[in-house]
Amino acid sequence: MAKRSLFLLCLLLAGACNLPLATQPAVGDSVAASPGILAPTLPPTYTPTAVPSPTATFQPTPAVEADLAALEQAAMRPEYRGDVALFPNSTRYWIEVAVDLDSHAQQAEMSGLARIQFTNPLDRPLPDMALMLWPNDPQYQAEMSASLVVIGNQAIVPEVEAGGLAIRVLLPEPLQPGEVLDFTVPFHVRDIGVMKASDPRRFGFTHGVLLAPTFYPLVPRLVDGAWQVEEAPPGGDTTNSDVAFYHVQVTSPLGVALAASGTEIDHGDNGDGTATTTFVTGPMRDFAMALGPLQMEQRIVDGILIKAWVLPEHASDSPRILAAAAAQVRTLTARVGPYPYAELDLVDAPGAFGGIEYPGLVFIGTVGTQRLIEPTVHEVGHQWFYGLLGNDQLFDPWMDEAAATYTEVLYYENAVGPERATTALSEYRQLVVSYALDPSSPIGLPVGDYFSEGEYGLIVYIKGALFFDALRREMGDAAFFDFFHTLFTAYRYGFVSPLDFQTSAEQSCSCDLAPLFNLWVYDGGPMPGP
Repeated sequence: MAKRSLFLLCLLLAGACNLPLATQPAVGDSVAASPGILAPTLPPTYTPTAVPSPTATFQPTPAVEADLAALEQAAMRPEYRGDVALFPNSTRYWIEVAVDLDSHAQQAEMSGLARIQFTNPLDRPLPDMALMLWPNDPQYQAEMSASLVVIGNQAIVPEVEAGGLAIRVLLPEPLQPGEVLDFTVPFHVRDIGVMKASDPRRFGFTHGVLLAPTFYPLVPRLVDGAWQVEEAPPGGDTTNSDVAFYHVQVTSPLGVALAASGTEIDHGDNGDGTATTTFVTGPMRDFAMALGPLQMEQRIVDGILIKAWVLPEHASDSPRILAAAAAQVRTLTARVGPYPYAELDLVDAPGAFGGIEYPGLVFIGTVGTQRLIEPTVHEVGHQWFYGLLGNDQLFDPWMDEAAATYTEVLYYENAVGPERATTALSEYRQLVVSYALDPSSPIGLPVGDYFSEGEYGLIVYIKGALFFDALRREMGDAAFFDFFHTLFTAYRYGFVSPLDFQTSAEQSCSCDLAPLFNLWVYDGGPMPGP
């Protein structure tokens, strides 16, 4: 049953997020350690306890730049540089990481320091600090350790939670409302295998390229006053995080291509066979990078630098990737709202499912195949849905996955023609009706509540896209796209709940959408006819 479900799910999107590609049918397109970087000395396997350890005075490292705003604004389009000032209390990361990389042997280790400044957003003291170590998740082909948290002059050994997926420290003093916690975490990551099309992953080596998303300790969200420290069910996305600012220095072998979230602001040869590259971001939810034998082609689209990073054998696909991404950026700028960042990177990533989205950078797992355009525009669509309009990817995955699938329909309308969009919707309906175990299932369940990964994909991605079409038909085009624009304006860089989403839609159309949301999102039921 699982094999059948995965086959059907792959048929649907030919490469949307987290979908294995080994069983996809062919369908045509529609158009080494760095000086000065402290490497952790504790072994990767450890059983820490939360006991403060008095030590010599620690200096917070990496250092904080004098003019933060100017650096962070460099990662934004000129007309959106003012957005940086909207988030004076957002978390800031200063990360130094050395990557010891052997592309031929396809082995890598990463040693680094993350200095984090976190402001307590609650109206009460916060007694502890939690951090996610996502490379320890089964979707990541890696192991990560972070055995100390340095606060002031104390090195604290954290408690490990969620099977190694998170660490937590009891703070020396409760963090008062609005108070800033400035702390440093040494970390170490190593890959533990090579990706295969039959066993796709988020992190690890593929064709000599190291895919390294969320390689650092990540601050989770505070939800209802508690840290959201949860294991991600198989088949769905993993991370939930508020926007933050990243200042990242990567030391890696000289001559190895490096693609990353944000904007490169400095690059230098260290004279020892390594180079150090510095990236900064505006307000983004995550940071990802890829290193390896990649070739880069770029174009500027409406002030946005779009880069395609591909393996040499896939160089002929770069123009198609760039063209599809450019058309999707223009489509969603018109239909939803503007992309505020200065750069968008698309990385050739065989074995990374069909594709995986990260802010400012996406992995495309189908480069070099006939299934190229749809994964590209789907993952670009995620720059708006989750990247800019956040949602809980564990409990409300329809809000970004159904939306990103529907952006494929919008792409067809704009770049190919309305007839192709209509055909896609008809194909989606037929797939759900013919192959879903329960076509009446609601699209609004958490990832782990569906019968299988395949059923999750059919209902959330595909039936979810049909919900967006039904919502558009109910509201009418003018009100529907006014709703998109209104939602984007109100929640850009924030998080949207299903209730926020429904309320905004009802305000745009001055109508009661409860029956429609109950049928499609909350309760489920037979799908109405086309």
